[in-house]
Amino acid sequence: MTITGEDQDAAGGRVLLLAAAPVGSRRRLLDPEVAVGELAAVPARSLLPGWEHPVEVETLVNPSGAQAVLARVRAAATVPGPLLLYLCGLLVRDDRQHQVHLALADTTDTTIRYTALPWTWLARELAVRKPGTTSVVLDLLSDPGCLPLEPADLALPPQIARFGVIGPPARRGPWQSPAYTAALSHLLRNTPDRQHLAQLHPIAAGHAGLPPGSIVIGPRIDRAEATADRPEATAAPPRLLSHPVGPAPAVAAATPPAPPAPPAPQVSGLVADPRPTIAEAIRGGDHRTAADLTAQWEQAIAYTAGPNSPAMGDVLEVQATLAVAAGAIVQATDRWLACAEHRLTWTGPETAQVQLAVRNALHCWQQTRDDEPSLSATAGRLVEVLRATGRPRAAVAIEDRLADLKGPVYTPPTVWVG
Repeated sequence: MTITGEDQDAAGGRVLLLAAAPVGSRRRLLDPEVAVGELAAVPARSLLPGWEHPVEVETLVNPSGAQAVLARVRAAATVPGPLLLYLCGLLVRDDRQHQVHLALADTTDTTIRYTALPWTWLARELAVRKPGTTSVVLDLLSDPGCLPLEPADLALPPQIARFGVIGPPARRGPWQSPAYTAALSHLLRNTPDRQHLAQLHPIAAGHAGLPPGSIVIGPRIDRAEATADRPEATAAPPRLLSHPVGPAPAVAAATPPAPPAPPAPQVSGLVADPRPTIAEAIRGGDHRTAADLTAQWEQAIAYTAGPNSPAMGDVLEVQATLAVAAGAIVQATDRWLACAEHRLTWTGPETAQVQLAVRNALHCWQQTRDDEPSLSATAGRLVEVLRATGRPRAAVAIEDRLADLKGPVYTPPTVWVG
């Protein structure tokens, strides 16, 4: 256990980073040291946006003893300032009371009730927190005996904001790096203006490459709130790609040229549209610059319009185009699918933007090799989109290919909100 703080004697905010994994497990659990290291590298005040006073950071890496861990949670919950509680590890369920626990270092299948931390204990300690002062970030895996998981299993007091992901049971193998934590940490370190977790969480979840059967936990998003008080563009910006993807990447000829040394997109009311500059970089083969500009644009859109706003569909479309240009056919399929899914939440299936994304997603998927591990998972998403856009024959063709390959059945991610 290590504790660092700018001024431990002054009242301030608190960050508690807790990561654990049963040392005797042979499954590919999330590596506790890597998980804590990722967030510990983030400036303390970036973990508590809007807080300008001292921040105390406490890390618990692979602790043992539920009572000892509970004492640290209780101490953190009593601080008057804001609190961020990070939990990384394995969810298990005891056989007698069927309660969900967070496994600790010394937890085994037969000692869950005595060595793991009950979730209800966490909820009880956090009940004293004032509204708007506490966030809980989760990067968890579920044990096979813990399934099926329901929202009530991980209930917390209503004043607590929850963000995170829960992955399905892991296969056997060495410990793995927590992808969601890594993505979130990268955003916290590199996003300007110390954005709130509500803006960064969906981006991190989208970049984590979550496996089929995952659960994404986030706040409820009201579409009216997402679009309220947002400035409207006076003209539609030029599109990067206006036809299905072919063997060679193509950029719309109508895209105007841009200066050779483009500045990063600025956030000032409306976000400056960087697509002409990105298109110029792609044409020149400078994929690194194009990727950097796209990442900055994504963060700016998330900050000004929201990660679930219509404008984010444009970002997804550019990400897909960039993946095609780089020859990353699997990533291109995923991004075109994400673009289609996102646009379907805002527009009808007959719109040109939706149809473009669906056609390109299908074209990319058809070029994917049979031995690609993500083929079946991507196909499940594609079938849903094709049926939603009135293309049942194409959906059947995909299912036939999967039947021939006898691939695993895709289980789409579950989303918990509220």
